[in-house]
Amino acid sequence: MGTVLRNIRPVEPERRTIHARFEGKSFETISETRDLQTPNDQIIEGGGRLAFSGFVNAHTHLAMVAFRGLADDVPLHTWLEDHVWPLERLLEPEDVYWCTLLAIAEGIRSGTVAFADMYFHNDEIARAVEESGVRALLCYAAIAPSMQDRGRAEIDASVGIVDRWEGAADGRIRTAISLHALYTCGEDVWRAGIDAAADRGVPIHTHVAETRRETVEWREQTGMSPVMWLDRVGAFEVPLLAAHCVHVDEDDIAVLAERGAFIAHCPKSNAKLGSGIAPIAAMLDAGVHVAVGTDGAASNNRLDMLEEMRAVWMLQRASHEDPMTPSAAQVVELATENGRRALGLDPGGFVEGRPADVVLVDPDRLHATPDHDPTAMLAYASSGLDVTDVIVDGRVLMRNGDLLTIDEEKVKSEVNRLLRRLNT
Repeated sequence: MGTVLRNIRPVEPERRTIHARFEGKSFETISETRDLQTPNDQIIEGGGRLAFSGFVNAHTHLAMVAFRGLADDVPLHTWLEDHVWPLERLLEPEDVYWCTLLAIAEGIRSGTVAFADMYFHNDEIARAVEESGVRALLCYAAIAPSMQDRGRAEIDASVGIVDRWEGAADGRIRTAISLHALYTCGEDVWRAGIDAAADRGVPIHTHVAETRRETVEWREQTGMSPVMWLDRVGAFEVPLLAAHCVHVDEDDIAVLAERGAFIAHCPKSNAKLGSGIAPIAAMLDAGVHVAVGTDGAASNNRLDMLEEMRAVWMLQRASHEDPMTPSAAQVVELATENGRRALGLDPGGFVEGRPADVVLVDPDRLHATPDHDPTAMLAYASSGLDVTDVIVDGRVLMRNGDLLTIDEEKVKSEVNRLLRRLNT
């Protein structure tokens, strides 16, 4: 039995209405003219809804929904050291499982099909990903001052996630080695992590140049910028997914472009924490691969990629006084296909043989009327509440606004129970 999507409008320059059939994980047939239904097929009537391959959240900490609204108005380092890290030490594996499910549900509701997650208790995160049906790049966030001081155990933990989960969930789970940041891992830990990533054939996921303080202190300590230091230790010899890169200069951007690094731009988190605005327009001009992430809900406070995408163009245009960069098409590309590239996923889109990843958006809303340009509608006007259907790998995860793989009420109940325990 296959599934036929009828009368959907791809978000692309060419305005067209198509029918798409998939059986299993991939699109089998795409047609603008003929009915693709065969006996016993399931029919999903699009009714002219906008359709695209789904958002990719290129950097987040899913389980940190537990800390949403905690210590909202403090600087990053104070927020981490005085508020988040002490509470994180109290989290049990089961807590991380339920919080991750809640975060995934929030993401699905706003059209996200894949996440790059960096956290701990990763076996529980993988379980949540496996059950919910989304795609994910998972990694354990190693933190250690040296190989002698916790480093060996942290690298082993990171490698263990790769060995246990790479290719799991029928290929929906990918893995990475994670060194949390330059300032939380010593040079020998970084070198061991780079070697581990090269040995396993997986990327590195890390935080880079998120705050001015971090960048200034790193220059004082090493005589070079965070990006140049990463280049010196060989971090770009493997695929690198670098979150933030707010405080980078022209020389840094040139290195990021030359080395083929992927940048996960998290504009709302950077703005909320007062970290600044990453020079995304300059990165795009230089050929840097830029994707979009929300960061964790504790520093955002949402996991809504439509809202994040809107922040990308708003902040870039305002800071550069340029009404054209990035364009609607560019910002949609950053939040969708560039994210797929950053996570090592196959390309999306309505092409025969490609993965059956689909998000449908209802254009029949007051804020979406009139509908002149589907791409601009998605980039500038649509809301996460407009998402009606989500399909990943040929499996329907949400249909007409109903989550099919996650019990929303159960998840909310379990997360609230966790918070009552943490607050006692």
